[in-house]
Amino acid sequence: MESRYYDPEIEAASRDELRGLQERKLKTIVRHAWDRSPFYKRKFEEANITPDKIRSLEDISKLPFLTKEDLRKDQEANAPWGSMLALPIEETQRVHMTSGTTGTPIKILDTPADWSKFCHIYARMLYAYGIRKTDMVMPVFSFGPWIGFWAGWYACQEIGCLLFASGGMKTEQRINALASYPITVIGSTPSYAIHMADVARKNDIDLSKKARIRLSWHTGEPGAVIPGVKDKIEGSYGCKAFDFLGSTEIGPWGYNCEFQSGVTHVNEDWAYPEVLDFETDEPVGPGGTGELVLTNLERRATPFIRYRTRDIVTVCDRTCPCGRTLFALEGSVLGRLDDMKKIRGIIVYPSKIEEIVREFEDVDEFQVIFKREDDLDEIVVKIDPVPQLDSGSSNAFRDKIAKSLQLGLNIRADVEMLEHGTLPRWDHKAKRFVDERKDIPF
Repeated sequence: MESRYYDPEIEAASRDELRGLQERKLKTIVRHAWDRSPFYKRKFEEANITPDKIRSLEDISKLPFLTKEDLRKDQEANAPWGSMLALPIEETQRVHMTSGTTGTPIKILDTPADWSKFCHIYARMLYAYGIRKTDMVMPVFSFGPWIGFWAGWYACQEIGCLLFASGGMKTEQRINALASYPITVIGSTPSYAIHMADVARKNDIDLSKKARIRLSWHTGEPGAVIPGVKDKIEGSYGCKAFDFLGSTEIGPWGYNCEFQSGVTHVNEDWAYPEVLDFETDEPVGPGGTGELVLTNLERRATPFIRYRTRDIVTVCDRTCPCGRTLFALEGSVLGRLDDMKKIRGIIVYPSKIEEIVREFEDVDEFQVIFKREDDLDEIVVKIDPVPQLDSGSSNAFRDKIAKSLQLGLNIRADVEMLEHGTLPRWDHKAKRFVDERKDIPF
């Protein structure tokens, strides 16, 4: 009988076995960073920490935090790779970059061993969704310098899937491929999956009938766990859609499984998780919400120790029917501290706005503007409707969205109706949220 686990010795291990493995890996990576990385040597010395002081997992709290700004400053001062690099450049094989949506892109290097393990963990996650050797997979990515797209390709290759390359194709060409070949799995950003289905419909192609997609996975941006987005993707392709959690800095760290029970399993043999209180930096218990801090226990070229992800998560206090024993989160990432907005004293998360807007099937695309008028902060939500929306019902539709936003956010938002096709569509990270305010703390 086929196992539902890609790595049963890890995914179904006892807590004592996982703890022993994590402690050994933590001691090894801390010693490696101390011996080989000038950046970490300075950082540890400033915190009065030496490797011999890390004797158990509890001692991880003695180690200093790492932030994206730390990396950015280090690479600016020690261009191009920074003093964090813990191996000679000739021992590395790949360089990838962060998206740069929040500043100058960070360069991350991996050795052949780093890259192989990165792709293996990615394969573990795809396997948990239900992807198998018998699948024909089309990663609908433009590739480029972003690590997740490349790793997805190699992960499918490791599983043994038949791969259909579409990196240089236009949207119409990809749609034709989906209608012409027995492709059973696609991987893309949530935005692009919706865009591709919309373009297909405009050409009288119903991909839920013409294509043979049974499963999709989505990365690069939030969305696949937002009910409205997930429902739209699944309805458009006739498939099950899965959310993929990872980052260039840490790698693939979290996944839901075929049961889609609302539990996110964390690859804690690869990335050790801490969920810390926003104010005290103390660990929160089951059911508690805090910031996710991750330590990659494997990557040698660019170690990431106690990296502040800025992701807001809740520790799971229940088990998943799949039986995995890994540390788990309730739901997915709830939002980002970096994205948190304060509007007239009210905290607003962009993900909550998207969740509300996507409940309306007649919304094709949207954009949110945060701005200040007459010393008052305002939210403007621009709606790009589906082409079949009757212009006569536009005002009533606008009012329904405005009412839902006010109820969901506890604050009024102005809703503007646009002509269909006014807003851009994206095949990478969508830029739906624009903050035009200056000199603001949030």
